[in-house]
Amino acid sequence: MKYPLFKVHLNSEETLANLESVFASGYLNEGEQVIELEKKLSRFLEINHLTLVNSGTSAITLALRIIGVGVGDEVITTAMTCIATNTPIVNSGAKIVWADIYADTGMISVEDVESKITSRTKAIMIVDWAGTPADLVAFENLSKKFSIPIIQDAAHAFGAKYDDFPISDFADFTCFSFQAIKHFTTGDGGGLVCRNINDFSLARKLKWFGYDRDSVKDSKGEWRGQKWDADILENEVGYKFNMNNMGAAVGLANLSKMTDVLQRHRSNAALLTKLLSNQEKIKILEVDPKAESSFWVYTLRLNLTENQRDLILQRLNDRGVGAGLVHLPNDRYTAFHGFRAELTQTHLFASTQISLPCGWWLGQDDIQIIASALIDEIDAVVN
Repeated sequence: MKYPLFKVHLNSEETLANLESVFASGYLNEGEQVIELEKKLSRFLEINHLTLVNSGTSAITLALRIIGVGVGDEVITTAMTCIATNTPIVNSGAKIVWADIYADTGMISVEDVESKITSRTKAIMIVDWAGTPADLVAFENLSKKFSIPIIQDAAHAFGAKYDDFPISDFADFTCFSFQAIKHFTTGDGGGLVCRNINDFSLARKLKWFGYDRDSVKDSKGEWRGQKWDADILENEVGYKFNMNNMGAAVGLANLSKMTDVLQRHRSNAALLTKLLSNQEKIKILEVDPKAESSFWVYTLRLNLTENQRDLILQRLNDRGVGAGLVHLPNDRYTAFHGFRAELTQTHLFASTQISLPCGWWLGQDDIQIIASALIDEIDAVVN
């Protein structure tokens, strides 16, 4: 693809230097580089209580575990997301309860979530589609009303804000993905932000078998005494979810470029909105005025049939434009067939959505070409 939907961002020269330092140290697992990246990411995102892990899926798994989600519990979630949002729910033994979305935004519906709450509801999962925050104040209020914690899947939304605040300020748990094609990557990896300090302390234990490694380390990550001096409590047996120094070395190199990366995504998205807003067959997604999207991709809807949409996608791909469907509704997968619900707006959105590239690797001239190609192919298919 000349204009790919995704491209891995690597600050190559600095990455190689960082990796050389890691390899020379002989210490590849979690250590000094992970600690440094945690501190620098926390400053960049203006957040507290960040724990780095090996994937966004692990971050969600930890959040569910800390809440205590298990067999017999229900988690209300959206089907319009990556399967990585919802497979941890199944793996916890809990039941998925699908809530519908707003077809005009792609976001989970606050009203439908509230209608699905029962005495068995243990958590609510929300997703910031394509990098745009959901209605975070509404969900925060819902959480307070029913005393149900919110897990925010922010895999698309690195650097996004809501009402000028970090998006993690509005949820009990916010889960980031640093997988290869995200804005910010560590090769593969993720981060969990806990609003409550006790949850944060437990997350740091659970990511490493339930063992509090920090209690026997100094500020540089060096061991004091024996490595296994801390105790593991019976109800805190955890996982092997830690990030390693190699991934952190990649992340440290990339972080220095993230201000420019986010600015490019946003400016490209703004130009696409300008170029496509007055097209009869194109529906631009609505964005909450308080939301500052990071625009991982640029999703829009076509006022056409699903077959016409699919033909346009193919024709765009043939022209080198990497348009596509980033995710499909999870309820279509056999693994989730035990959880059924009427999801009219979800399936309307799914059958009409497309995502266009708007990333840092594209200039404004490229965006002009992408927009013109979409308009041309719509005219060709419709007429």
